[in-house]
Amino acid sequence: MSLNLIRDVRGVYLTPKHIPVLTEEVIIALNLKANGIYIDSTLGEGGHTRQILESTDMPISVIGFEVDSSAIKSATKVLQDYDTQVTIVNASYIDIPKEIIKLGLNKVDGVVFDLGLSSLQLGSSNRGFSFRSESPLDMRFNQAQEIDAWQIVNLSTEQELADMLKQLGEEPYARRISRSIVKSRPINTTRQLAKVIVQSSGRRIGKVHPATRSFQAIRMKVNDELNNIRKGLDQAISILPEGGRLVVISYHSIEDRIVKKYISEASTNCICDHKIIECVCSHKAYLKSINKKVIKPKPNEIELNPRSRSARLRVAEKLSDQNS
Repeated sequence: MSLNLIRDVRGVYLTPKHIPVLTEEVIIALNLKANGIYIDSTLGEGGHTRQILESTDMPISVIGFEVDSSAIKSATKVLQDYDTQVTIVNASYIDIPKEIIKLGLNKVDGVVFDLGLSSLQLGSSNRGFSFRSESPLDMRFNQAQEIDAWQIVNLSTEQELADMLKQLGEEPYARRISRSIVKSRPINTTRQLAKVIVQSSGRRIGKVHPATRSFQAIRMKVNDELNNIRKGLDQAISILPEGGRLVVISYHSIEDRIVKKYISEASTNCICDHKIIECVCSHKAYLKSINKKVIKPKPNEIELNPRSRSARLRVAEKLSDQNS
């Protein structure tokens, strides 16, 4: 069996373009039920949605949210056999409540987040997500938004760049790299930027490219990813009924810490500072953590799909409405 292929739940081999991660774990986490309605909040190319639908004979439906128009075109083809069970919404997951109201709904039975980049985005020659090909500095998920990577790289101050690389990329050479970026401007392409980063960091190109952390940080800044994750989790919880499931896959420590902290606080009856003797916050738990330990890909999945290596899955169940 080729290491570039992976089987779906029916045993059918998927092409590398459509390899979703932790699919079996996601399906188990959702706790599917007959006539259930589920949201794939990061539809991408439709990999998770397709496998969710293929995993059961029960009548279920999935609403897929996606801001990337190119991904929507790809997902539409991947999901064409399930068009009666799938609704694709061209919107961000931070707008989930507003958008499902338009569909005549106010609750769904589960929400899935896959916070990673899709193969389509990484492989595109003109989106600027990868330093392995020459392309304009873009990095926008939503091509309609104004701010792109070129503006972040060429218009930010040295201090702003350093703070961004350190906070969003956990880059140990943030100060040195930001100084070199400012001196080298204008920087117009991904390879120009990668070259500046490699030269300024003083690190050799090895298994992990020296530009990886910086590209991550710039992409997260362009798309306001950390703020959107928090907003998205809030929106997802607001439309889950009691017993509804929240399923989140993250790919680096910053994202995973946000998700872990969010679920931990939502699963705790008191979030007062530990120094306070008597609770004054009146906080009531409205989530229950399903997996006490983070779920990671099994060795055989990592072998079949190396991109899954850094994936981390956390699952929570809604206890009650926060407003009830």
